[in-house]
Amino acid sequence: MLKTFYTIGFSTHRLESLPFARQEMQRHEAIVLEESPSPTLAAVLQGEAEVEEYLWELDAEFPEFSRCQLEILKDLRQQGKTILQVEPYLEQLVAIHELFAQEISPEEVMTRDDLREVYQMERATSAALLGFYQLAWQAPFGQVVESVKHFARRDAARFRLRDAMRAQALAVLAGRYESVYVEAGHMHLALPGELHRQLNGQGRVKSLFLLEETARKRSPHPRVFGPGDILTFRHLFQRPLTLAQETLLAAQSLIYIKLLSKDEIPVGESATPHLDEELRLSELTRRLTYADCERLYPRLRRASPVQALTEVERLLPPRESSRQS
Repeated sequence: MLKTFYTIGFSTHRLESLPFARQEMQRHEAIVLEESPSPTLAAVLQGEAEVEEYLWELDAEFPEFSRCQLEILKDLRQQGKTILQVEPYLEQLVAIHELFAQEISPEEVMTRDDLREVYQMERATSAALLGFYQLAWQAPFGQVVESVKHFARRDAARFRLRDAMRAQALAVLAGRYESVYVEAGHMHLALPGELHRQLNGQGRVKSLFLLEETARKRSPHPRVFGPGDILTFRHLFQRPLTLAQETLLAAQSLIYIKLLSKDEIPVGESATPHLDEELRLSELTRRLTYADCERLYPRLRRASPVQALTEVERLLPPRESSRQS
């Protein structure tokens, strides 16, 4: 039986990652997107449907990224590459939402063996996120921090389930293709290990952080994770944290998310503007103490990223190396 070589390409959905993704996709026979299956994608790639129709269906968070990625995928399909969408968790979530649209009750969804686990996981994670939002605007800082810690645990459990389900579906492709490129968000770090176990010797798995080499030229931390990502990562792999470490990461994450740009940054003088920002902000927030975060947070609750950065730098001026970079 043919042993399939899988490359899992970790990245965020940013325009700057696409040249690196295209280079890797070009080397593989099949390309697997991190999306639930949709016949509209095949129609777009064949020129039988408009791009905007697919973006509307996808409800694309980063539309420019999605448009540019579609152009790349069209080209790759013309070269004979197979384009697949494999994300069972999201596929089941879509099915659940469709049932709710038909006025099917949550109790009836719970009777479905094929949907119960995803529904329970999504309900618990969404409740944790809602709890955070309810506290974020006016609750005392300590309560907001505790809600972040609770959500990070739930989010890590969701990532574990998503990656386990996706690995099982990806393993089915073993033997069908010589090589498979798998698109993966940067926090799906359990996927390589899960896929390796599912393959049971029928394939090989390589992990690749698309922007790692670029980041390595500028930072001692080439895999860029914000404090909230680090917190979730530690729970994901059950790596022990002291209470003080967990609390500090949660506090820092509240500042980091206020600093981070919410919109797509166009490529200009820098080919990697989001990476540049994430490296700078990660370095900055790592220097904040819990007391710093507690002092800053009330000022940042309703601030724009630019206003938030001004407040943080007023408290904690950037180091000389940060200014030069």
